[in-house]
Amino acid sequence: MNIEDIEQRLKLLVKLCHETEPTIDEIKMMKETHTLNVAVDELFTEDMLKARDLYNKVRDGDISSRREATNIMRSANTIWKQRNHIKKVGWEEFYSLEGQVIDLLRQNHKINAIKLYRQAKIDRGEDVGLREAKEYVDALQEKLITK
Repeated sequence: MNIEDIEQRLKLLVKLCHETEPTIDEIKMMKETHTLNVAVDELFTEDMLKARDLYNKVRDGDISSRREATNIMRSANTIWKQRNHIKKVGWEEFYSLEGQVIDLLRQNHKINAIKLYRQAKIDRGEDVGLREAKEYVDALQEKLITK
């Protein structure tokens, strides 16, 4: 794959990020409904900024090695998968507790998914043990596998 091909694919990624960037109204709604465990006080998502940086780097010929090109493609793939998922389910679902756990499971971070679930429940005043958190994440993972 040559640099022009990578540039064209990154252009598609930037377009996808633009299409799936939350609106100001969506950000306000998510803040009001407290469905997020993450900050929503920025104008642009990190994905959008990263995708534009990757595109500009390739467009400007600022790649020094094949390894760097490969790392750019890996980063782009991660953003691409996440943004397509957001396009499918929407921001509120993506940032819900279940959405965050699913995202961690898709990245093969099961232990972090268990920790996140347990801490989120504790923060909400619910008494959740490690076993219960693990069972929840295991059940969610099984649901993902059967889909």
